[in-house]
Amino acid sequence: MLIMFLGLWHNIYAQSKVTLQQYYYRGQQMPFNFMPIVSYQAETKWYLESRYNYEAKNAASLYIGKAFEGTAPFSYSVTPLVGLVLGDFNGGSAGANISFDYKRLSFSSQAQYTFSVEDKTNNYSYSWSDLTFRANKWLSAGVSLQQTNIYQTTGKFEKGLIIKPQYKKFTFPLYIFNPTSNERYFVLGVNFEMEVKN
Repeated sequence: MLIMFLGLWHNIYAQSKVTLQQYYYRGQQMPFNFMPIVSYQAETKWYLESRYNYEAKNAASLYIGKAFEGTAPFSYSVTPLVGLVLGDFNGGSAGANISFDYKRLSFSSQAQYTFSVEDKTNNYSYSWSDLTFRANKWLSAGVSLQQTNIYQTTGKFEKGLIIKPQYKKFTFPLYIFNPTSNERYFVLGVNFEMEVKN
């Protein structure tokens, strides 16, 4: 479905943006897991995003939204999203992708509320936020925070560190969450962003 949208929008709009992200999770108390994310933003700012293993293990999701962007006095992007989740978890989700950039500082956050149509005790809210400082054109570093609130349970916070090398259109973020705990785990990303022109 996502590929059909990409092909259609590519023919309609003169310029758009495609982002490919692949994340790998590994920890002593966590089985190896991978999480691909594909997003497409048209010139008119309409936005599509597809994820796998993100909302739940063995579940795929498809979101649609629209980006609102600006550049003064700092650059920002806010993209509200609504979507469907299918697989081992079936339901819907609503949230937003947010980013701010000011000089060498960058802040990004992905927040959502996801609900199950089968069991409301699986409903949860989740956010992943990064604050980084760009040391030079190829390296950034900073802190990260994940917050998860499952239905009628106490929220869980996971603090982390991030280093983000960059080469041309590729970035390679490396996270370590809960670094001082036995529950520490690593997340490695391989991300690529490009503009598409007719």
